[in-house]
Amino acid sequence: MGPRTYFPGLWSRGAVPLPIGGASTEESGNLPDSGWHMTDLASNQRIGTEVRPDAVPSGVAAVIAEHTNEFHSLGDTDNRLVWVSDSVQAVLGYQASDFLLHVAVSIIHPEDYPRTATAFHELVNEPNGRRRVQYRVRHSDGTWRWVETVMTNLLDRAGVNGVVSTTRDVTSRVMAKRRLAQSERRLRSIVSSAGDVVAILDSVRKVDYVTPTVAALLKRSTAAVKHDWTSFVHADDLTALDALFESALRHSGITQGPIDLRMLRSDGEWLTLEALITDYQADPIVRGVVLNARDVTSRRRIEAERSRNQNMFNALVEMAPVGIFLADSSGDWNYANAKISSEFGVEPAALLGKGWMQLFDAADVVRLKSELARWDGRGRYITELFTRHSPDTREVKVTISRPESAGMVGTIEDVTSRRELDEMLIDGAALGSLAGAVGSAAHDIHNLLSSIGFQLGLLDAAEEVDRVSAANEAIDRACDITEDLMAMSRPSRGRVAAIDLGPMITSLADMLGVLVEHQADLVVEHPGDGIFVSADRTGLERVITNLVVNARDAVEPRGRITIAVSEVDLDDESAPTGGSAGPHVAIAVADDGCGIPESVIGRIFEPYFTTKADGNGIGLAASRRNVRTWGGDIRISSVERKGTRVTILLPSGSNLD
Repeated sequence: MGPRTYFPGLWSRGAVPLPIGGASTEESGNLPDSGWHMTDLASNQRIGTEVRPDAVPSGVAAVIAEHTNEFHSLGDTDNRLVWVSDSVQAVLGYQASDFLLHVAVSIIHPEDYPRTATAFHELVNEPNGRRRVQYRVRHSDGTWRWVETVMTNLLDRAGVNGVVSTTRDVTSRVMAKRRLAQSERRLRSIVSSAGDVVAILDSVRKVDYVTPTVAALLKRSTAAVKHDWTSFVHADDLTALDALFESALRHSGITQGPIDLRMLRSDGEWLTLEALITDYQADPIVRGVVLNARDVTSRRRIEAERSRNQNMFNALVEMAPVGIFLADSSGDWNYANAKISSEFGVEPAALLGKGWMQLFDAADVVRLKSELARWDGRGRYITELFTRHSPDTREVKVTISRPESAGMVGTIEDVTSRRELDEMLIDGAALGSLAGAVGSAAHDIHNLLSSIGFQLGLLDAAEEVDRVSAANEAIDRACDITEDLMAMSRPSRGRVAAIDLGPMITSLADMLGVLVEHQADLVVEHPGDGIFVSADRTGLERVITNLVVNARDAVEPRGRITIAVSEVDLDDESAPTGGSAGPHVAIAVADDGCGIPESVIGRIFEPYFTTKADGNGIGLAASRRNVRTWGGDIRISSVERKGTRVTILLPSGSNLD
């Protein structure tokens, strides 16, 4: 008798290995030659039809054995394997003869052998009993396969007298179950460790399962939450919760929400949870209503604070004493505050898009758009515009900045009153200068008249002619001083006449070149002959010289200063304040210097305001006052670190009365 071994035919829960042996069929007893009766192993009842070996064609039997996923075996009363079906080759890759003689004893996994042996020993002591066991066996290719064996004790059944086993390869099924179990463990671990709370409810909102995070979140035990979780929901939120739950039941499989639920912690603090509900009762795995809740208390607190701050900021913007607007990168407005609307008497909606252009002088709008197109967005862009959408033309200062985000933000400030005050201050300064001049002139007149009296008192015949001549010279000087006093007390437009700018600029350029030659390059775009303006030549030369000197002081060494003359046609809205429409001449002095800071440009024409250590603050103020007396104006635009452009507008000679 050969050595005994236990071979479990198939794996399954509670399955047992079959005893097999390497003995021949002669040693284990002859099997009946008359054929086999098919037996229902589940009921141990014989099925009546007798099947003889020659009843099944050999070809069909070979095909069945080749394509089956299970094989059968028979163990005798001595626990030896006495027969195995040829299909063992299809399942485990072994020939039936080799399997009986050599293989069966060694292919069971060592860790699984004790369990299968125990199952078999229990079975042989239980007539007509059945055992199912799963275990690992080595395939002929060297890999381990999971099999399931169903063993039936038919030792007492005549014609069988053994333990009948059916063994099936269940590797795919076992591996699938293992992967599923691993995924379930991973998912449960993720859900349990996540900050969100996940609960599975039944149709009446009773908790079947809730993640452990609920204990840390609400500072309550899981059991307390399961018992009556809705008692911790704020009374004002229960209606919304009911509506959300009912909506989820009506829309199975579709997530409903989110809504905010306030829930009470054990320490008395209210938390705000963002809740989503999905009905998965029809899902065979979940079989419940899933509630997902996330703590958003801090986020809602921040959002509320941000909303309050935004409301306060909006109120401040609306209450601001200056106009404030927002524009996109193309210059179209998308917001204008109440100040702009009230100042110009226009509804805010009418200013949006390109509607703002109706507020300002057309030529100024064209200039503004052109300069903004060239602006690189650094620093602040500051300019002055004249309005046309108001009963009286006004002058406004526009300041624009471009934040890091797209778009622009700007302010509009009416500086008309300030300009009028500036002019009043200039007039006051002139009166002060007049008082000083009058005092000095009076002193000189006194001295001159004293000299006249002295000379006339010394008259004699010999010297009569010379003394009278000296007296006449003194009287002439006194007359000159008197005329100066009269001029100071009665400011005038000077000797206004038509000036041909071509020759004047050409003659002035040489002197200006000497003024700036050590600091900058002067470029004069000569206008040629035939361009006339209505002004006082000496005063105009003094204004241009003042602007060039200011430009020289603003540029870096070897900077660039440009003087350009052009003819423009202005309508009533774009004409200088106090001037008339028609042909005008623009004399522009531009530099590539440091530009004028926002804090300074608004005061640039104020009398006595200066940023120069040796300045007196009179130059620009007096220049603009003179230009305005000639029916013109001075306009300025500047970009920090880019340069400044000052433009003198004067009526052209063809527009003279």
